[in-house]
Amino acid sequence: MANKYVNAEALAEQNQAIGWQSGFSEVVFKGMDLFVRKTGRGLKSRLRMMVPRQLKKHRILAGPLRGSWLVTSWQHYHTGILGTVEPGLITWIKKTALPGETWLDIGANYGYTALAMRRQVGSEGRVFAFEPKLSTCGCLSQTMLLNQLPQVTAVPMGLGSAETLEIIQLTTVGGMVAKNTKVGGTAVAESIESITVARLDWLWPQICGSRPNVDGVKIDVQGMELDVLQGMKGILRTFKPKLVVEVHNGVDRNDLLDLLEECGYSRRGKPIYTVPGEETEPQYFDNLSYAFTAR
Repeated sequence: MANKYVNAEALAEQNQAIGWQSGFSEVVFKGMDLFVRKTGRGLKSRLRMMVPRQLKKHRILAGPLRGSWLVTSWQHYHTGILGTVEPGLITWIKKTALPGETWLDIGANYGYTALAMRRQVGSEGRVFAFEPKLSTCGCLSQTMLLNQLPQVTAVPMGLGSAETLEIIQLTTVGGMVAKNTKVGGTAVAESIESITVARLDWLWPQICGSRPNVDGVKIDVQGMELDVLQGMKGILRTFKPKLVVEVHNGVDRNDLLDLLEECGYSRRGKPIYTVPGEETEPQYFDNLSYAFTAR
C-alpha cells in the first residue's frame, strides 16, 4: 500500500482530464489554474504574494457553481474563485447526494463543497459545514448569507476524539488548520491557533434538531482523519452515510482502514481520481480522496 504525496502537477492534469466542458471561459480559467500549479515552488510563492490577500465576496467564474458568491481571497483560494476546485469530488457529490438529505462537510474551508452539497440536497435538505478556523468559518457563513442558503449551517469548530469538547493548538496553513505543516509537500505553517474541537457523537444530538439522520459525509481535515472518525463511530454505525475521505501525510493507512471496517464499511475505497498506480487497486496516496461504501 502506497503512502506518498501525489504532486500538484499530476493531480491538476487529472483534473483537466475529468474537468467540465462548458465553453471557452472554462478552458481559460482551468488553464490559469494549471499554470499556477505547474510553477516552481519559489516562483509560485512569490506569485501568491502578488495577488490580492483581501477577503471579500467574489463571483465564482467557472465550473458548476459559476455565478455563486464566495467570500475568500485570491491568495488563499484562487481555485475557488476560478471554479476549478476538485472537479472529481464535486462530480461525486453531484452523483451521490440526493434531494432532502442531510450532509456533513467536515473541513469545509471557505464553503465551496458545501455550496455543491446544498445544490444537490435542495431546499428541503441540510448541510452542516464544520470549519475550525474562525476567520475562515466567518467567510463561509457570509458566503451562505450572500447566496441566501439558510439550509447550510456553519459550525465554527473542529471534530475529534475528545470525550466531549476540548481546546487544542494547531498550526494554520492559509485558510486552514492542520495537524502537521506538510501540505502539498511543502512546510507552509503560518501560526499557531487555539481551536475548539468536539466529538461528533456527542455534538450531533445537540445540533441536529428533529432530524438525526446523516446521509453523506465529506472529510478533509489535513491529517486529523483518525481523530475525526474515532469521534463519529456511533454515527457511522447507526446511519451508514455515504462517505468520502481525503487522506494526508502522517495518517497510518492500515489504522484508517481498520477503523472504517470496525464501523461497518468496506476496506476498499474507490478513488475519486485515477492516477498512475491506482488503475486496479487503491493506493491511498496523500492529498487524494477515496469513497467508502457501507457493507
